[in-house]
Amino acid sequence: MKIKRYLLTIILLESILANSPLFAQNAINVHISPDKESVLIGSLETLSLAVNAEWPREMEPIPGWRPIHYRGEFLVYLDSQDLGKDFAPLPGSKYLMAPSPDSEALTIATESDTAEIVTIDPRYCHVSLETIVLGYIQDGTTPALVTPNLAKPTQPGAHNRPKLPDTSAQTRILEGVLVATNTFESVRSGFKFKIINDDNKTLAYLDDSQLSDFVLVDDYINQRLIVTGKLNEIEKVNAFALQAESLKKKH
Repeated sequence: MKIKRYLLTIILLESILANSPLFAQNAINVHISPDKESVLIGSLETLSLAVNAEWPREMEPIPGWRPIHYRGEFLVYLDSQDLGKDFAPLPGSKYLMAPSPDSEALTIATESDTAEIVTIDPRYCHVSLETIVLGYIQDGTTPALVTPNLAKPTQPGAHNRPKLPDTSAQTRILEGVLVATNTFESVRSGFKFKIINDDNKTLAYLDDSQLSDFVLVDDYINQRLIVTGKLNEIEKVNAFALQAESLKKKH
């Protein structure tokens, strides 16, 4: 009888562990800040690869999240004034997620960074960066705060996502700045470009499949545009793609 009980216990434990979030095999998203709607900077194959980090002194720990050290390759922006004479990023300058002074910074430049200038622009340079940054992952072992007797919360991310037009109509017009997506975002969304607003929030990814072959999208990078096309929802990234019919620079 004891042997049967032990076997039953082992089977139950295996079942529990197999269904535990800690042992799930799905990729674990790494965010730039402890917020599901913040920029994705990479992913981990398993939780065992997470290298724990300390919470920044100026930030209160967020239940359900864990800071980690994340090594990766990133496409970021750098103020052109922060380039040295040898075209290397000056130590202490900010690697930005978007070409704007108000953009969220991925990390601070150091002398040990592996950084390569991809494009040089009078205002912002596009930089390929390989380094270790502070990122955040959701921690299934830490329960999120639950406040009783509150109204049902809105759908996650609904308050952070910029307001977009109703997609039921055939054609829509968006105004914003066209930027390139980073490597991880490009793979996850399937698009190389996106349109952001003045708050650096993504309005829509750019689907250029219907544009004329004579339209070179690279010529519009970091430009404020008026884009006409059809909006389609991308469920896997909780975002929209604009199937562009025309691009026009706004002067």
